[in-house]
Amino acid sequence: MRTYKKEVKFTLFMALAFIVVGNVGLFFSVFPFEGVLLFGFPVSYIIPILFGWFGVWGLTIVAGRMGNRLDDDIENEVTEDEARKEVS
Repeated sequence: MRTYKKEVKFTLFMALAFIVVGNVGLFFSVFPFEGVLLFGFPVSYIIPILFGWFGVWGLTIVAGRMGNRLDDDIENEVTEDEARKEVS
């Protein structure tokens, strides 16, 4: 059961992270930055692209890997529980 709790916490954390990273561009529409450049692009354009595209892409990779690990842990936990029940 501990692994299920981990998975729920991880899912909630990743959902929050996706929402935050995906909506970084809104920060720049609320607080406009005029004349500030990063890599030769206006900050109000490049930061939302970097966080929105590449940030979500990175989070997707992390979520996939961690999700697979948690699924393997859950599967192992279930088989251990079944083995204990057969022995008892």
